[in-house]
Amino acid sequence: MGISSPTINFPLDETIKRIEHVKSNANGIIHEAKKIQREISTIRPQSDAEEKERIDSADGMLGDILIRFLQKSFPKDSILCEDKIPVEEGDFRWVLDPVDGSMNFVRGLPLYAISFGLEHRGTPVGGVVIVPPQESVYSAILGEGAYKNGELIKTSSVSSLDRAIFSPNLPTKRAHMIQEIMADLSGFLTYARSFRRTGSFVLDSCFIAEGVMDAIWEKTVKHWDVSAISVILAEAGGKLTDLNGKHYYTGLPELVASNGILHQEILNLLKKVRSSVSMN
Repeated sequence: MGISSPTINFPLDETIKRIEHVKSNANGIIHEAKKIQREISTIRPQSDAEEKERIDSADGMLGDILIRFLQKSFPKDSILCEDKIPVEEGDFRWVLDPVDGSMNFVRGLPLYAISFGLEHRGTPVGGVVIVPPQESVYSAILGEGAYKNGELIKTSSVSSLDRAIFSPNLPTKRAHMIQEIMADLSGFLTYARSFRRTGSFVLDSCFIAEGVMDAIWEKTVKHWDVSAISVILAEAGGKLTDLNGKHYYTGLPELVASNGILHQEILNLLKKVRSSVSMN
């Protein structure tokens, strides 16, 4: 049995069938993702507009592949995919992020992830994250534990900020909030051990779930970024909330993910440094 216990009733057998189906086809998905990245990153974009066009193209191509894959095996399931028209069908819904870390993807960096969230009647019950460059597969089902490549994973036991590795919040469009961001960074530069950032919220969250990083705080997080990782992180013993400690699941605009032990201390520090900005 996993670290968390289900608080809802859902068809476990049907959930397992769906999660295992994605995992058993991970190699094919990895192959397609690597192929598309090779093709799309050969010529470097010369402008922001060209880069955005390539990002949208990558998301679109992989999104189409994932949707066809799921519809073939589970035609009655609903599908929510970034930049696609939602498919509304049955009690199960897939929430897809075809490429999280899309700027890395189009530039040829090996730092991106593919996220399959699985919900039952609006509640997340499972998730699979595939990391093609590392050929890694993270997965979890509510109440059944979290795994990487079939091995049980847990968050770290780091209990003090001065031993913690953080992934900082650096939104792409940040000029209008630069004072707040600098306050956050100064607080963690003072108290934390170090920073690491991949450019993929999903990938950083998987690193927290397996205990190699300790926390991340992030703005402008979308539903498809978090559906899968919300289950994987919880089953690994971690925590995912807004800045007031409210548990994620309503598309909150800013989130903190942690190993669970450090969570309240992180929230307190963010509130403290941001209050200092508002007083100035």
